[in-house]
Amino acid sequence: MVKTFFIPNKQSILGQQEILTAKSVLALVDGLESHSYDAVYLRQPLNRLEYIECGIIGKSQFLFKVRYVDAQKGYQVIIPDLITRADWVIVEALLQALSSKVGESVEGLSDFDLEDYFQETVNNYLADKDAHLAFCQGILSTIYFDKKDLESFLEEDGLARFEELVKRVQGSDAYPASAKFYPDSEGKVHGIYHLAQGVKTILPKGPVVPVPYVEQLAGKDLVWEIDLVKISGDGSKPEDYEAVARLDYQAFLEVLPKELCQDLDANQVEVGPVSGKDFEALANR
Repeated sequence: MVKTFFIPNKQSILGQQEILTAKSVLALVDGLESHSYDAVYLRQPLNRLEYIECGIIGKSQFLFKVRYVDAQKGYQVIIPDLITRADWVIVEALLQALSSKVGESVEGLSDFDLEDYFQETVNNYLADKDAHLAFCQGILSTIYFDKKDLESFLEEDGLARFEELVKRVQGSDAYPASAKFYPDSEGKVHGIYHLAQGVKTILPKGPVVPVPYVEQLAGKDLVWEIDLVKISGDGSKPEDYEAVARLDYQAFLEVLPKELCQDLDANQVEVGPVSGKDFEALANR
């Protein structure tokens, strides 16, 4: 579920008002940036781009979209199904500024309530009985939540709980690990994560196939593993990194000392930094 707000372009007996450039739209809110196009493309009228994804670094937790629809002769501002109150302040500021610039009111704003929108979204997630784990894509990372999380979001101050979860995940200073995939001679595909010595790392509790690989790996026999990587020298050269052990992924998580882990959300754990005897012990298992 996403919400779309619409601002018609000003019409007069002289015709349609000039369509704003993407750069002009972004300039309406201080600090607002595009996360989908480089600056050179932003000089074009907005209708020449599919859309721009917007956010303010240091303030936004999620991105929202702005586009111009020729068929409707107007601007659309599209928010994701889950956002924080800080994100809504930015979106509303753009809506008001764009409305003032164009000279037309925002359709869909007067009856919008963020709390109601959040509650409706959470209920939609809970309605999917087959889903044991849900996620949303933040500006920096993916946030996972389970049924227990969702039910807590419906309680008093549920939006605040959601915001706390989002900030905890995206505020982590750990390296977010992602799997690399390699086929073997037996027709299996190995999904391999990496944990480097002395590097605090975010790992999934249950391995995840990234969206770009879902179709490609559908029906494949996946083997999940993790490489423990020793770092020598100052770590500035590729030869400074050496994989000293490859372990079954779930077996690795089971023997990982609890004091080296901290839960971030329903499917992510912050590990380490693991070094010294702890790293050697894991590598020798």
